[in-house]
Amino acid sequence: MKHDIFVTGHRSPDTDSICSSLAMAKLKQLQGFDAVAVRAGEPNKESLFALQYFHVELQPLVTDFYVKVGDAVYTDMAALPVSASLKDAANWFRGHAADILPVSDGGKFVGVVDRAALAEEFIKTVRGEELSTIKALAHDPALSFAVGDNGHDVPAEGTYPVTDDGKYVGLVCAEAVAKVKKQKVFLVDHNEKKQIIDGIDEAEIIGVLDHHRIGGTLATAGPIFILFKPVGCSATIVTEQYEAAHIAIPKDIAGLLLSAIISDTVLFRSPTCTEEDKQAACKLAEIAGVDIETYGMEMLKAGANVSDLTPDQIAHNDMKEFNGNGKTFTVSQVQVMDTTDLLAQKKVLLSALEKMRAEKNYVASFLMITSIIDESTNLIFAGNMDDIVAKAFAADVLDKEVFLPQVMSRKKQVIPPILSAM
Repeated sequence: MKHDIFVTGHRSPDTDSICSSLAMAKLKQLQGFDAVAVRAGEPNKESLFALQYFHVELQPLVTDFYVKVGDAVYTDMAALPVSASLKDAANWFRGHAADILPVSDGGKFVGVVDRAALAEEFIKTVRGEELSTIKALAHDPALSFAVGDNGHDVPAEGTYPVTDDGKYVGLVCAEAVAKVKKQKVFLVDHNEKKQIIDGIDEAEIIGVLDHHRIGGTLATAGPIFILFKPVGCSATIVTEQYEAAHIAIPKDIAGLLLSAIISDTVLFRSPTCTEEDKQAACKLAEIAGVDIETYGMEMLKAGANVSDLTPDQIAHNDMKEFNGNGKTFTVSQVQVMDTTDLLAQKKVLLSALEKMRAEKNYVASFLMITSIIDESTNLIFAGNMDDIVAKAFAADVLDKEVFLPQVMSRKKQVIPPILSAM
């Protein structure tokens, strides 16, 4: 999948990340750029509901931005067949600077012949000794690569064969890897490195559009487009970008942007919601042809059904990493109409959180169990953070849990007090 610009949201994508990246990629396309939206993980039920409702295809999954061997391989260095003569091999080496000659049999990779070994064969002609065949000289290389391997694993010196499902493709070297054009990436709904797809150091960030805090240590080679606004949803900012560009928002894209705003503001119930979010939502609802309240509750109910999710899936739902005082912790969130069933599973949910925490050596892993109806959150957590949590929320911690009335926003009401307490 080759495109000039990838537009992506964060890992464990929520509806804002899925929908805003699709909408931003569409805007880039309408402006004449070769852009495509990608996702960093699997969508949740709420996101899938919005995509299906507005008949938009889910964007492809991209797990990393590392330069691949297949992007750097020299495909013009054709392999010699096993039936080739020594003269054919000599001519091959004469035309290529490589120290190894690839050998194939009907396209299937057989091995390599060393330049030095071929030279030894011609010494035999002086002595009148019997010469070997190319097939006899071919041997397994000390190191080879598949097209999907990471380019940074290619040693600084030497040339190496590349295969694809056993078939010879070409040769690769570190110099070729270094020449590969970097993938341009536009970040939406995140900016912290821990939330970005792996391998971003081997790509080129060309823009960031976000509504979160500025965190992490992102660095770019030159100036880039950056737009941060203290609104409830990235989709609100994307909507403004369409208006600024004087480009009409397509009906399906308006539906996705509206879905993102409804999701991030919990249908305007979240304290992060601003007048800008509400105004944008009204415009988008008119374009999409839906009633905000009716569609919004239908979408939220679809996302709130977690009955078929495993404890591990719930613990990882909409999970984000954060760094405070040099320590990394995670905060996941599930939004439901009724918290009763989830709180009844508290013991197994804490076990799933502890497993996640221990595997990645997080200082803590939190799960916000948020009630859409009551507009409150039960915050449970794994890790030795009782004192920090008690200090952060000025509340008693009982069995790794604290009840937070009128708390729905991770960004505004949970992360800042935890970071401050840390």
